[in-house]
Amino acid sequence: MFSGADAIALGMADAFVPSVRLAEVAAALEATDADAAIAAVAEAPPASELLAQRDWIDEAYAGDDVAAILERLRSGDEPARTAAAVIETRSPTALAVTLRALRIAATEPTLDDALRRDYRVGLHALRWPDFAEGIRAQVIDKDRSPRWNPASLAEVDSAVVTAAFAPVDPELDLGQDLGTGDGSPVG
Repeated sequence: MFSGADAIALGMADAFVPSVRLAEVAAALEATDADAAIAAVAEAPPASELLAQRDWIDEAYAGDDVAAILERLRSGDEPARTAAAVIETRSPTALAVTLRALRIAATEPTLDDALRRDYRVGLHALRWPDFAEGIRAQVIDKDRSPRWNPASLAEVDSAVVTAAFAPVDPELDLGQDLGTGDGSPVG
């Protein structure tokens, strides 16, 4: 998770508008275009907390192995250990797929390609037992104690991870073959 200041530092946003001024943006949109409405209330962003921590973040999250990333986080300072504790509560399958998706997204030629792939992965995730289990634990029973299947990263089947990037029902797919996520094209 990151703040508005972090979003700007990461290149994911262009302007910082404090949430207390969003109503002003909405009102300005009735009289002018979006760029002008935002410019009228935008402020200089505060310092990015993530940017200040970039060195340890880059080191800890390097590579394509979730278990190795978690080990580096566990052996780091308090913010790294806190991140590890949060990550360890997540579905092992989702962690493996997410890491692969992030690594692939970094090589996508366009944002549209990355969004298409994320959409496809999301459609596959809807079918995973862990999706229903997460809803059960958070929304239905509210016990906040999901029982993931598989329960550990070591048990995650690489074929399941690869399948998360496969084409879906043509009526749901957004077109354009984006491959399987393991470097091989799909037909």
